[in-house]
Amino acid sequence: MKKNFTLFLLIFIVGSFKTIAQGTTCNAEFAFTFINSNTVKFNPAVTDSILNQHIWNFGDATPTSNQVSPTHSYAANGSYTVVHTIVLRTPNGTPVCTQSFTRVVTIHQTTVCTLTANFSWASANTNPLRIEFTNLSTPLSPTDSIKWTFGDGTVSFDVNPTHTYANAGTYTVCLRVKKNPNTNSAPCVREICKTVVVQPECNLIANFSWRPDSVNAQKIWFTNTSTPLHNTDSIRWTFGDGTSSNVLNPNHTYTHPGTYTVCLRVQKRNTAGTPISCVREICKTVTVSATCNFTVNYSWSVDPLNYRKINFINLTSPNTPSGIATWTFGDGTSANSWNAVHEYARPGRYYVCLKVQLNNTCYRIKCDSITILEPAPPCNNQSNFNFIRSTASNQTLSFIPVYQNHAAQYTWTFGDGTGSLSMLPNHTYTSPGAYTTCLTVWRNANCASTTCKVVHAGFNSCDTAHVFYTFLRDIGMPNKISFFAQSSVPLTDQVWTITRLTTNQTITIHQNNPVYLFADTGNYRVCLRAITSGGCVKEFCNTIRIERLTQPNSCVLQVYPNPVTSVVNVNIPLSIPQLIDVKIYNSMNTLVAQRQQAGVAGSNIVSLNISNLPFGVYVIRATYGNNVCYGFFQKL
Repeated sequence: MKKNFTLFLLIFIVGSFKTIAQGTTCNAEFAFTFINSNTVKFNPAVTDSILNQHIWNFGDATPTSNQVSPTHSYAANGSYTVVHTIVLRTPNGTPVCTQSFTRVVTIHQTTVCTLTANFSWASANTNPLRIEFTNLSTPLSPTDSIKWTFGDGTVSFDVNPTHTYANAGTYTVCLRVKKNPNTNSAPCVREICKTVVVQPECNLIANFSWRPDSVNAQKIWFTNTSTPLHNTDSIRWTFGDGTSSNVLNPNHTYTHPGTYTVCLRVQKRNTAGTPISCVREICKTVTVSATCNFTVNYSWSVDPLNYRKINFINLTSPNTPSGIATWTFGDGTSANSWNAVHEYARPGRYYVCLKVQLNNTCYRIKCDSITILEPAPPCNNQSNFNFIRSTASNQTLSFIPVYQNHAAQYTWTFGDGTGSLSMLPNHTYTSPGAYTTCLTVWRNANCASTTCKVVHAGFNSCDTAHVFYTFLRDIGMPNKISFFAQSSVPLTDQVWTITRLTTNQTITIHQNNPVYLFADTGNYRVCLRAITSGGCVKEFCNTIRIERLTQPNSCVLQVYPNPVTSVVNVNIPLSIPQLIDVKIYNSMNTLVAQRQQAGVAGSNIVSLNISNLPFGVYVIRATYGNNVCYGFFQKL
């Protein structure tokens, strides 16, 4: 019985091992394959995960894995001892055997160089020769090696260097970046070169001035006074109300009064038109007032008892009692009353202006011409005439009727069998002698007359004629002088010239017995050129000294010559040196000419060339210190 039991037990045990062995074996061997240079796939010889327990130790201090066929990535190159332990268990979980198997895995990965070298550069605002470099290389590590070569023989090892060139020019700048490699890694080096243009030193000064429009106070005129300034430079204005302009000297109309910050930005360009790093900007506060809205006008009428006396009525609308009215009568005189009465010295055509000013920036001007007519003489005295001898030939005479009217008919007989129907004829006598010249003037069938005079041709009868003048100083204004022509024979025309001896500046006045306001002290040579009733031309000169100045209540410029054809002048007296700014405006109040001049203490003659301006009447405005003065002239 005992023998049979022992045999049964032995058969049971052997049968159990055979059952287990048929499902799996206790074998820890494994193989591995590389997925990439540092990632490994492990494959065990036995993969029965139900009966076996797998334990993987990868040899790099990372946690173990219980996967059947794990994949593992190594962080660094090297040789790693991998241990695979397999535990064999029965279906009820009882361990049957445990086995470990070891293999060495060698990692030798090749590093891919992903480095990209790049940089940017900019010149410093304070010094264009100083260039600031920025390293834009990626990826960039603090341990990387950096080397800059600046193209002028110098180098730097800073990450973001700043380099000052000795001279402006074009330089090739190179940046070399080298990654510090890990063990067994290949070198990783990248280099980039760029052309750097170094501009010369920036001496640009940005500046501008501004003024309100004389008609619309919300319209501002801006003048770019930046230096040095070239027509290729980039200009940008910002007017503080969200608008801008690229015009050199713009004007801008604001929709509302107020205070605005106006900025001007100027960028220089080189000769090729390329912008350079020379930029300046200036901002100023501009105060915009409400629109100046009123209209200036006037009317005039002749005094019924004196044809040279004119009554002027101020028709400014709406009525502005607080305004200051300034009249200029076109004969060198002026007045400051609201309405004015003025008596002219002689008939003629005069340009009269009325200026009404509310404040320094709000004013209006109305100018128009008036004609002072000589009353028509009685019919029996309308044919009187004078004559002038030619300076080239004493046998040539110019005949001038006293009464001139293009609606009348003029008939001349010169006493030598010839005649003329011209109102203003010239006649040359063929032989010397005394000739009876007659003029017949016919206005209508009931108004005609004839006047005859004996004229002498071929010899000079002017020796007995004498011309001179006297003058009278104004009691309250010693620099205002009235001149009076004196002659032994009647005069038909007067032309006065006033020359300041220190500067030789001359003005001409074609007027009988003028009144002149001298703008400065000193010695003046005053000459009268007169024509006698016998046609003789006589000239008399004298020197007059002005000791003291008294300015009139209004600041009125003495403009000369007037009318003018090419160069107009104004005399600005200064007590201290100041900047003088003179501007000329046309009848549309548009600025057409301007000049600034550094004034000195004393008299300052400011001259402007207006030869290119069209014919018409212009306003001239002079500003110095707190003074703003106006005058008018006619361009012929």
